[in-house]
Amino acid sequence: MKTDFMWRNHLCLVFELLSYNLYDLLRKSNFRGVSLNLTRKFGQQLLTSLMFLSTREMQIIHCDLKPENILLCNPKKSVIKIIDFGSSCQMGQQFYNYIQSRFYRAPEVLLNLPYDLAIDMHHP
Repeated sequence: MKTDFMWRNHLCLVFELLSYNLYDLLRKSNFRGVSLNLTRKFGQQLLTSLMFLSTREMQIIHCDLKPENILLCNPKKSVIKIIDFGSSCQMGQQFYNYIQSRFYRAPEVLLNLPYDLAIDMHHP
């Protein structure tokens, strides 16, 4: 987050300008996918991010991790960032029953069972 301000009694948050999300990247390739090398780079960064979120100090569940919430920093490079922590929570403080986009829901969420950090890894 770069800054924040109030406008007409609304809190506005300002973030850096990023590029395509991973869904748009796939759509640009007519859903043919990306190279194994690029998949590896994305995977390493996602796992590093999820490891950071799961540390003892953080224990953050994103609750809506999907291709649309993973953005390229620059359209010509492979660096990505996870965005949209609007539904996120800390372990033990889950307060939303309706989480995750329907196409990406973890089995625990579908079955209305207790969930934890693992739901950010359950994807078809």
